[in-house]
Amino acid sequence: MRKKYIFINSVVLLFTLIIFLISSISMVSYLNERNTSNSICNYLSLVEKDYDGTNMEEVGNKFVSSNVNLRITFISKEGNVLFDTTKTSEENHLDRPEIVSLGTIEKRYSETTNERMYYLASFDENTNTYIRISLKESYVSDIVNKFTTFSLIGSVLICIVFFGFILLESKLIAKPLKKEVYNLSKITNTDLTYSGDDVIELSNQIEGVRKVIDSNMQMIKMESSKLNYIIDNMNNGIVILNGEGKINIINNFALKVLDLQGMDLLNKSFNYAFKEKNIVELIEKAIDKESDFQISYCKEGKYYVINISSLNSDFVMEGNRFGVALFIYDVTESKRLEKVKLDFFANASHELKSPLTTIIGYQQMISEGIITEPKELLDATNKTIKEATRMNQIIIEMLDLSKLEMDINVEKKELSLASSIDSILEAYEPIIKKRKISIIKNYDNFTVIMNIEELYHIIRNLIDNAIKYNKDNGSIVLTLNKENRTFSIKDTGIGISLENQERIFERFYRVDKAKSKELGGTGLGLAIVKHICMNNNIKIEVNSSLDEGAEFIIGF
Repeated sequence: MRKKYIFINSVVLLFTLIIFLISSISMVSYLNERNTSNSICNYLSLVEKDYDGTNMEEVGNKFVSSNVNLRITFISKEGNVLFDTTKTSEENHLDRPEIVSLGTIEKRYSETTNERMYYLASFDENTNTYIRISLKESYVSDIVNKFTTFSLIGSVLICIVFFGFILLESKLIAKPLKKEVYNLSKITNTDLTYSGDDVIELSNQIEGVRKVIDSNMQMIKMESSKLNYIIDNMNNGIVILNGEGKINIINNFALKVLDLQGMDLLNKSFNYAFKEKNIVELIEKAIDKESDFQISYCKEGKYYVINISSLNSDFVMEGNRFGVALFIYDVTESKRLEKVKLDFFANASHELKSPLTTIIGYQQMISEGIITEPKELLDATNKTIKEATRMNQIIIEMLDLSKLEMDINVEKKELSLASSIDSILEAYEPIIKKRKISIIKNYDNFTVIMNIEELYHIIRNLIDNAIKYNKDNGSIVLTLNKENRTFSIKDTGIGISLENQERIFERFYRVDKAKSKELGGTGLGLAIVKHICMNNNIKIEVNSSLDEGAEFIIGF
């Protein structure tokens, strides 16, 4: 009787759950399909709005960056693919169902992506272009799959609870029967006992529950280990305090910043970690009142920003006192870049001010009639032109440096170093002869893949410096080493002291300011060379001593 009772109830429960699952999944599938249709229609509308006939790649990348499962294709009136955010096909697309039936959502297998896709297309009459939007079926069906998974898990849990309830109920039903059996055994003085299997079933149920609990505990431990690993390997510091000001979480980054590595601070007061009075006061305010603060923190030459936020979550609140989250960010590099920018603008202003002052001065003297002699006028004009030329060169090189810092993609091709060097040397031949400088070539030629203007800029700048700062009757040795893939240029000039070698690649820095200005130097040449080398993964080294010449080595 008991087994029949359990069987009937089990069948009813399973039948009910199956009906519920089928209807729920059907409803979710229907709603998801409808939402997908609306979504793909909206995407098509937005793309049509943004597309002007010339910005295919920009429009495509814009929307794909917000949804990686999205695919956008622009097709010519003749059926040729003009642009595709996934992979361009050379096949004619006029026979595609979505092109044949414009405005109708088609679902089919894509040979290009090897996946089933949803497609919707329209024709833009202004640009004579078909615009096609497609979504991966795997992305669309993900919600249904997740709902199905969670529904199945929920059903399993319901079954477990239900069967437990049935077993408990059957036990309660059997209890008076067992009592009656016991009374009968006393009356008849016989060993009559109730031989039902309730205990075995209960034992099996308890064992099953125990295994589930053990499994869940193991999963919790694994998830906790994963979470601790992620927190300890963050590039930012994190400290969580409860409402009593005790530390619940602190990661390795925070311990390192606070110089507390190796210390066990969990469940200890935040005063063990934070000693600075201003930080302690802000933490206390955040605990007593729901509010956020930010404070700068400097230690051993490094700069940090600490965000202090109150938490009203149950697991950290204590009565009316809030938990606190502290996030520590290393802003040392940002500070350094900010200082570099400020120095750059200050130096640029100074460098441009000098020639501008000279130009204005001479022009005022000419306009006010202070300079009237033809020779003086010619001299003033030549100096004005020289300073204007230098100012123009400074501006050009500042713009070049700005472009390099933006890291814009440039055309690259295979170039011969020997040919490039010789081509540049030809332009300097008159001044080389005038100063009687000997050029010694040790070429074991090789090629590099670079932008020609960037390569010429490196070589031209190094040759220009080797000539400018060389001695009359000196020499320049140019060496190409194919085995090490290096180019070196060594001169017999004034040389560079060890102290100056560390700064020659800084913007507007000059070893000899007077001589540099006399020779027309801007102080930006080597800074540009350094940026080009950085953008192309090229190594640059300097070997020099004062009054003993300098050698620059470029490693490709």
